[in-house]
Parts: sequence; C-alpha cells; structure tokens
Amino acid sequence: MLDVRLNALKKAMQLEKEGMAFYEASREKATSQIGRNMFEYLRKSEEGHMRRIREIYHSLEQSGNWPESQPVSDTDEATYKTIFSEAMAELKQQNTVNADDIEALQQAATFEKNGESFYAKRADEVTDLFEKNFYTQLAHEEFHHLKAIQDSIQMLEDPQGFFADREHGTLAC
Repeated sequence: MLDVRLNALKKAMQLEKEGMAFYEASREKATSQIGRNMFEYLRKSEEGHMRRIREIYHSLEQSGNWPESQPVSDTDEATYKTIFSEAMAELKQQNTVNADDIEALQQAATFEKNGESFYAKRADEVTDLFEKNFYTQLAHEEFHHLKAIQDSIQMLEDPQGFFADREHGTLAC
C-alpha cells in the first residue's frame, strides 16, 4: 500500500514539474501581457502543488502514514481575476491576436485537464479520508486553472464578448 501511495505522489510531482517547465517556457515566449501573466500564475500554482506534494511524500516516506494535517493551498483565486481586469487596457491597444499565445494556452488547458483527471481518479481510488481530501483539493484547483485558461483564450480571441459575458449590464429602454 505504501508503494502505491508513494508512486502516485511521484507521478503527481512529475506532472507538476512538467507543468511548471511548460508554463515557465510559455511565459518567456508569450507576446501578450495576458499570456505572460496567466503563465506566471499557473507556474506559481504548480510550484505550490509541487511543494505540498513533496511535503506529504516525505512525511509518508518517514512515517508510513498519510499525514492528518495537509499542507495548505497557497493559490489565490483573486490573482487570475486581476489578470483579466488589467488586460483590458492592453486589448484596447492591440490590433491582432497572437496565435502562439492562444496555442500555448490550449496546450496548458490539456495539462490542466490531465492533472484534474489524475487527481480525481486518485481521490476515487483511495479510502483514507485525508488522502482523498488532498487529491480532491488538487483536482478542484486544476479545474479552476482550466477555467482561468479558458477565460484567457476567450479574452484573447473575443475581448468584447468576454467582457460582455461578465458585466451582465442591462439595456436601457
């Protein structure tokens, strides 16, 4: 049982490591501020996941038991909302959409879907409540990353539609 748990955590660390490397490289290549900000947000989030997974891995390796106190998420949901509000000025000045940024964000969406799927599957497989909660939380965080990426893609492709969807204004008669 211990080997299964440790192997799952090793796979999780590998997923996060690959995501961090991709997001860092994509941030460096991004031509839009939206892309750079989103990739930095995602890189930092994956770095936080990696730290939490590593802490549990070492605890489990030393004690043989899943720790009852989980490392706390340091993902700030308000951060990605700020990315969108700050992007409006850039989009007003920008005449073209960078297809490379959109393509990189689409690849990022695939990373996040795969991570969410892995963590959700792992949460379904385990019986320890603390372990289940940990993987469920990671799946939830990956889902929110995916949503932020999808919002970024929509913002780059259709900024007016993006803001119209979120402002919910009313028409005056």
